[in-house]
Parts: sequence; structure tokens; C-alpha cells
Amino acid sequence: MSLRATPSSRPAEPVSDEIGQRPWLGVRFVCSGTYQRVYRSTDGTKYMARCTKCGKSINFRVGQGGSNQRFFDVSCS
Repeated sequence: MSLRATPSSRPAEPVSDEIGQRPWLGVRFVCSGTYQRVYRSTDGTKYMARCTKCGKSINFRVGQGGSNQRFFDVSCS
């Protein structure tokens, strides 16, 4: 079983890189119906979210060619 993340139907919002504000993503896990605000790792390379129901985790890498979406729906099945 692999996790799949798709941009949610919410409008695109740029991820903020303002000084003093840590960038974040909004992640909704479909299997549990829960929402999480996930903050960028301290080394700035990824965002990591874990489903509260099944315990699976997903990493969103930071880098060139990525998405400008801030909200994602994740399917655990």
C-alpha cells in the first residue's frame, strides 16, 4: 500500500518564506478525515506528515520543479 497525495480543490496559495514565519503545508488524510498543518523540516528539505489512523507517513520534498500548492489530500489506501 502506498500513499498518494493530490493537490486539494482549494485555490493555490504561495508558501510563505517571510522572516519569522516557518513555511507549512495543509494535509488532509482521507482515511481518517483529519487535517494537519505540517511545517518544513529544520534543514529545509522536506515536509513530513503522518496519518493518525493508520500511522503511515508521507514526505513532501522541497526543491526545484515542485508544486506551488499549499493544501493536499492524501489517500492511505
